[in-house]
Amino acid sequence: MNIDIVTEHVAMRPEWHDIIGAWLDRCRHRHPDVDGVDLILRHSDYEPAGETVDLVARARGRRLRTATRATDMGTALCDALDGLDREIALNEAVRPSHGLH
Repeated sequence: MNIDIVTEHVAMRPEWHDIIGAWLDRCRHRHPDVDGVDLILRHSDYEPAGETVDLVARARGRRLRTATRATDMGTALCDALDGLDREIALNEAVRPSHGLH
């Protein structure tokens, strides 16, 4: 699985690495058809809920997206990862793999 993490105006923190790593471990087990995930963590001083996470996963020929915003990056990250997990599960339900792994 290819992983790309980009940060904009925010330094990556060790606890965020832990959250992402744990989610990726679960994702590899639950969703073996996911072949890549792109994460963008962004901070803005100009918005009250200035912590933003954008996620894209590639699975079964589709790009699945989710984005969240919160006042805390840890919260935004967890919410975005939960949302992406639901999008991946929905994609699997709608587009069965037909044994392609």
